Amino acid sequence: MGELISLLVFRVKDQEFSCETDTVVETVRVDRVFPVPLAPNYIRGVMNLRNNVIPLVDVRSLLWGERSSGDTAVIVQEGDRVVGLLVDTVVGIHEVSPKEVRKVREEEVEGIKREFVRGTFKRNNRVIFLIDLKPITGVKRPARRRGEVKRVSLKDSGGGVSRENLKGFVIFPGGGEWFALPVEEVREIIDYPSSVSRIPGAPEYMEGVFLLRGEELVLVSFCRALGVGGCGEEKRAIVVSPNLGKVALGVEDVKEIRWVDEKSLLHMDKEGSRGVLALDGGERLVLVLSVSDVVRREDVEGMSGRGEERETGQEVKEMRSFVSFTVGGVEMAIAIEKVKEVIEVGSLTPMPGAPDHVEGVYNLRNSVIAVSSLPKRLGIDGEESDKVIVLENIPVGFRVTKLKGILRVEEKDIQPADQITEAEEKVLEGVIRTGDGGVIFVLDPKKLVKEEDIKFLKEGVAEDEGKR
Repeated sequence: MGELISLLVFRVKDQEFSCETDTVVETVRVDRVFPVPLAPNYIRGVMNLRNNVIPLVDVRSLLWGERSSGDTAVIVQEGDRVVGLLVDTVVGIHEVSPKEVRKVREEEVEGIKREFVRGTFKRNNRVIFLIDLKPITGVKRPARRRGEVKRVSLKDSGGGVSRENLKGFVIFPGGGEWFALPVEEVREIIDYPSSVSRIPGAPEYMEGVFLLRGEELVLVSFCRALGVGGCGEEKRAIVVSPNLGKVALGVEDVKEIRWVDEKSLLHMDKEGSRGVLALDGGERLVLVLSVSDVVRREDVEGMSGRGEERETGQEVKEMRSFVSFTVGGVEMAIAIEKVKEVIEVGSLTPMPGAPDHVEGVYNLRNSVIAVSSLPKRLGIDGEESDKVIVLENIPVGFRVTKLKGILRVEEKDIQPADQITEAEEKVLEGVIRTGDGGVIFVLDPKKLVKEEDIKFLKEGVAEDEGKR
């Protein structure tokens, strides 16, 4: 495959950008910023980072002239210049071949200041811009031979920042505690896979196999592998370096990618892979592990290729996942990516003036949602359970008759809604043809939820704010 370029990917507005990880010192949460008089609008100010005063560049303002509301800073260094880039969120680490990076097309950067972009590449069919740090930091970039991979060594900038004394870590939470993996053991960070095939006979902590750009990887639950209790939903996956096995670790989230002084590592073992990382002046302790501490390579070798879809000749990439349930005696489903979670609810708070099918509101972790009776909404006679399907990005939960579970279906067995009668098409995304000749109706949440279903929620929020 040849040598790859390691990039840190971050999001600004709705666009993803990247810079080489060799230029990244760390990512931090922006706390206090000191405005600089007469500075350009894109300079938010300066920040004091462990007694190093560095400028904070608002990337959104720099590229679009709009002020950012983000609070994450990517600290980069070119030569002896250190600058903070204010971004919306850090996406993760990605590796590309130099051949994948191409020149910028003018139509791709429409509305963006061209001088700050020096190349593009694609990730999951999305164009990602390679940001040019030269005009931002004022440091001249040396000429590079074609195919040459950049390897910059951080030099002391007067504040003790030296790559020789720094060690990189990917930091993430788990069950109320903090953990870290050495950055050299991490290949990339991705969203939790939408299609995972269970491995028959595998240990409980192995969640299954999935495809990543044609390569089959074993997905391991980090918390279950270590026996950590109280962990939340796994939303990200850390793909480990190829030399450590074809493995990805499912974790709650990835909060930081940070380089710290090796002196911050405490209680190291003889091999130097385990220890405790003291951050934020010792107020936060992070347990440092190696991938080998989480999963043994011999446990996952031979597991790939054993997923259920592989056994039946089905390809993972041709499958879709749904949350399945019944409404009365009718089988229905909603695409899993449109479902936030499934909960049990007790008593609800009635809302006068709400539509008949809206039973009331429920406080879900300080967020108010409207609970709608799906049988009433669809005009189907049927009992209701205490199971409510909470939608993603819509403050509504559907109460159903019976929750069945997760359904995985081949794409070819899903018939589009445009082939269905007009009346049904208003609330349907399509239908699933089952092997026994039956059908499962796939609902479209956006078509199911009307403005009046959640109008009172918005009015209630506005009323509460008016009383404050």
